[in-house]
Amino acid sequence: MSFVHAMEGLSYVYLTQRNMRIHISVATLVGAACIFLGVGRFEVLMVVLAIAGVLVAEVVNTLTESLVDILEPRYHPAAKLVKDVAAAGVLIASVFAAFIGVVAFFPALAEFPERLRSLLRERLALLIVYTCVVVIPSLVGLFFVEFRFPKGRLTGSREARDKEGA
Repeated sequence: MSFVHAMEGLSYVYLTQRNMRIHISVATLVGAACIFLGVGRFEVLMVVLAIAGVLVAEVVNTLTESLVDILEPRYHPAAKLVKDVAAAGVLIASVFAAFIGVVAFFPALAEFPERLRSLLRERLALLIVYTCVVVIPSLVGLFFVEFRFPKGRLTGSREARDKEGA
């Protein structure tokens, strides 16, 4: 049952937080780049951990903002500070992830022309499958959510959303 609640929470974050949708879209493209460039296993592990760190930071940021909004619905300097600190956590995780990405991808990019020919022969099928199964559905989902739900329509508490639907 707690898995279902966790998925509801993750769905809420995905649907209401534009930055989470951007992070997930970038993560799927980075995954495709790992396959396409033939990044090593250790580097892929580091990239996956960095991506997970960014996603967790975004979830904690959303949690913090939601709690602050419940506890202090009106503007308050202390509430703003708490939200800013939570956002700083996402920034730190994102900068760290970008650094990991540079370190992980640099060797592959340095040998790009040679690797490109080799990878197209060896991993083209895997890249096509990944693109069809992960990248395209992720981008379609991102655009669906962006255009289907006007800005601000999905914000607010779960209770408010439930009352609107009833």
